[in-house]
Amino acid sequence: MSASFAFYIHHHGSGHLMRALSIASQLGNAKVTFLGSDLMRYAEVIPNAITCIHLPGDVAGPEDPFASRMQLSFLHYAPLNVERVARRTAAISAALHALFPVILIVDVSVEVTMLATLCGTPTVVIRQNGDRDDNAHLHAYECAQLLIAPSTAQLMNPSPYDWVNSKTFFSGGFSKYSGMGQHLGAVDPCSIGVIVGSGGTSINGPVINALATQCGGWSIHVIGAVSETERVVTPNLIFHGQLNDPASVLSGCSVVIGNAGHNTVMEMADLGKKFVCIPEDRPFREQLRKAALLEQNGMAIVVHPEELGNVAWEPIIRQAASLDNNCWQDVIKPSALADVARRLHGLWENNFSHQQS
Repeated sequence: MSASFAFYIHHHGSGHLMRALSIASQLGNAKVTFLGSDLMRYAEVIPNAITCIHLPGDVAGPEDPFASRMQLSFLHYAPLNVERVARRTAAISAALHALFPVILIVDVSVEVTMLATLCGTPTVVIRQNGDRDDNAHLHAYECAQLLIAPSTAQLMNPSPYDWVNSKTFFSGGFSKYSGMGQHLGAVDPCSIGVIVGSGGTSINGPVINALATQCGGWSIHVIGAVSETERVVTPNLIFHGQLNDPASVLSGCSVVIGNAGHNTVMEMADLGKKFVCIPEDRPFREQLRKAALLEQNGMAIVVHPEELGNVAWEPIIRQAASLDNNCWQDVIKPSALADVARRLHGLWENNFSHQQS
């Protein structure tokens, strides 16, 4: 019997999907299925070999006049009287039944982890940074057969609960650029990269304009969507828009400015970039905790969003440029993805090997 893995992919930002794609690429001949409510947006980067199950959203609309939310200690999101939520849970349950036997990798959702457990499906939960020792997270961690932290232990907030830490496999860092670092082109010491994220960011037109004005001797390469009305035409500003391969631009930049999302951080480590980190407000203080660890380990210069209105950019850029050239040492583990794949296949064997005799 061939192994079968399904990934539940949270719809906020693109990081969860990119991580799932990286792991799925190492699973060999296993059957792989993605479940999510925003997969159509990424159809061109999802391989045809991966089956996609498109889920309804889970937010109340005008058609839900009686919608409300329960405040429960063991769930983060418990809407009532929302018809699409009923369809969503039915679709997930039906998919797990149709795929049976299957192991579900949840990236991320307490509610989906617990639903899968009630469906009799083994789960793996991706651990993230932040204050995640509340009842709901602990219940999900308890349900999971394995927790995977896609990072080194030094860049992951430890849990005060020993059983959570001992249940966690720290894979080491990886990103879509893993293995590219030795093949990058020359770095321009007067070139700055700016990554404008898609999951909500304070890096906007006015911030970019201030950076360009204060750092007139540098070329500023902006990757991502920036409103046309917020742009200022200056000789040192280059807007690249959305790129399928940002490394083609980032590889030549000596310093990169971006948010503290996990995938962005791992990409900077993989590319060996001097990094200015702007942590955004995210649930469970995820980016703030990650940024604090980066600063503590000398891996980035941190600028908080509330400081962007009057930040002095030139000394910040020079400070970032002077970070240790080996500041990312041991963050990226070349075998991380292969190790994750081995763990998942081992879990499959533990669950289903008796059916193969």
